[in-house]
This record gives sequence, C-alpha cells and structure tokens, in this order.
Amino acid sequence: MNNSLRIANHLVKEHRNKINFKILPTDLLPLNMDEAYLAQQSFHEQSGRGELGGHKIALASKVQQELCGIDHPIAGGIFKNEIFNSPHNIEIQNYHGLGLEFELAMEISSDLDESIGKLNENNVKNYISNIYTAFELIIDRNADYSKINALTMTADNVWCGGVVLGNKINDWENLDFNSLQSTLLWNDEEPQKAFIKDATPFRTLAWVINVRLSQNINIPIGSKIITGSVIKTRAPKKGDHIIYKIDSLSQVEVKIV
Repeated sequence: MNNSLRIANHLVKEHRNKINFKILPTDLLPLNMDEAYLAQQSFHEQSGRGELGGHKIALASKVQQELCGIDHPIAGGIFKNEIFNSPHNIEIQNYHGLGLEFELAMEISSDLDESIGKLNENNVKNYISNIYTAFELIIDRNADYSKINALTMTADNVWCGGVVLGNKINDWENLDFNSLQSTLLWNDEEPQKAFIKDATPFRTLAWVINVRLSQNINIPIGSKIITGSVIKTRAPKKGDHIIYKIDSLSQVEVKIV
C-alpha cells in the first residue's frame, strides 16, 4: 500500500469514528504539498461520498489565512451529492464540527483540460456559465486552530462538507465585481458587510483551475468552484437562520435544525 492510500485510509477512519481533527502522525505526514494532494485524491476515492461535483479554495483571503496560521491557499474537492440548493435545512447532528463560509460559486461552462493553457483573472471568465452566492459547509472536526498544518488539511480535503447555492446572478458579465458588497444576516444580529473583491474571486477561480489541471485532474462542464470566504468562518448552532446576499442580485439561505 502506498503512502497516499495509507494517509487516506487513516483519515477516512477518523471521519467515520468521529475523531477530532489532529495533525497526522509523523509516519503518515506527507513530505510535501505534492504528496498531500495525492493523499487528498485517494481520500476522495476512499471516502464513500461519491464523485466530485466541483472544487474549492481554502484560505483564499488574508482573514482566513490568519485564522488558520497558514500563509497560502489550498485546493480541495466538493462531492456532487453534497451540493444543495437554497433555501436548505442543515441537520447539524450530521456534521462533526460544522462551520459556515460565505462565498461565490462559479459554474464551469465547458470541459476543461490542460490544453486550454494557463488561466488568469481575465481569460478565466470565458469558462464561466453562471455565478451564485454560496455557503460552504466546513467540517473542521472540532479542530484546535493553533494545532493544524497545511499538509494535514490538504490531505483531509481542506474540511469541505458541501455547498449550498443561492440563485444565479443574472447578467453577471456586465457587473463590476469590484464594487459589489455582500451582507451576512445572522438571526437578528447587526448585519455584517464585506466587499466581494476582497476574495479576488476571478483570480482565485483561475488559481483553482490551474492547480487542478496541473495535477492531471480534468474539470467537466457544470462543475462548481467556490472562490473563498470574505468573512471569517463561523460555527452555527441549532435554531440559527442565516442569509448571505450580494446587493439585490442573489442570496443563499439556510436554517440549522
């Protein structure tokens, strides 16, 4: 059994036994990020959660990097049967350490492989069919955020537990995303606001696609790629009602039950 498969099997067992997140033991810790990504691919295959329906970036923004003590972004996979439409009820007992992140989701308009060449924040727009507001469902397994590292997080699929999609943003091609503001409404609390540009969503999308294609992972048409949270991850509790919206263009809504 190769090391990537050993790592994946160890992580799958931890998930199934609801063991809190911890750094991989020395004999399993990947030697570098390339090995960590190979372990992540094995995790996708061994998890029993089905095929991928998209990809994610973790730690895209400075606020998220500071939260986790890691100074670079990481890519992960989104399982197809864990992509939900808003409004959505989240049964919190089904998640081991649930957190929410507040993002944009991009839908890919054609099959992508490395023949398309290197993408950037401008030409990547040629490969987008739709854009949505989205919640990412984070499974941090009650992690101690002072005791995590990039290699373990990468192998553990950077904690992705699914995505909830809001309605699509109409005529997105003609919008100035640098001026768009998002609002988080959490129960009756004071609304929290952030600018979409802070997560550099199109640059982030290009980064995720470039990383995946460099790993010989093709991205099929219809895949959803989420582009990072502009607001710090937050843990919900039962009874919470949460809405994340971008002006009057799109909103995503969940209730925690």
